[in-house]
Amino acid sequence: MTAINKQHIATLKLAMESELARLLHEVKDEMDPALRPSFADVSGEVTDSGDESIAESVVDLDNAMIGLHLQKVNDLYAALDRIQAGVYGICGDCGESVSVERLTAYPTAKRCINCQTVREKRA
Repeated sequence: MTAINKQHIATLKLAMESELARLLHEVKDEMDPALRPSFADVSGEVTDSGDESIAESVVDLDNAMIGLHLQKVNDLYAALDRIQAGVYGICGDCGESVSVERLTAYPTAKRCINCQTVREKRA
């Protein structure tokens, strides 16, 4: 396990800021009513119950994707806030260091791998 240093943090911060900008642009486009297909666009003029079901699924999937993107935006903001506060790379549960390998793979990680594993087993 390699401890995180200022250079690692700076590199991860740049990557997170870039990802955040990309996601914000994507969410803006996804939520723009002019760019978003309506239920009628998806289902077409003549619908039967099968077409309607598929159209509802497409709309639901679009909404789910927006939700996932917004969650990732929130996670990125929280990680950037932890950098600003000087607590990035410190496990929120046990207070130990989160490995640079884990943060490289998952920059928004709030917990070390051991605490995350325990949390997932409880859930």
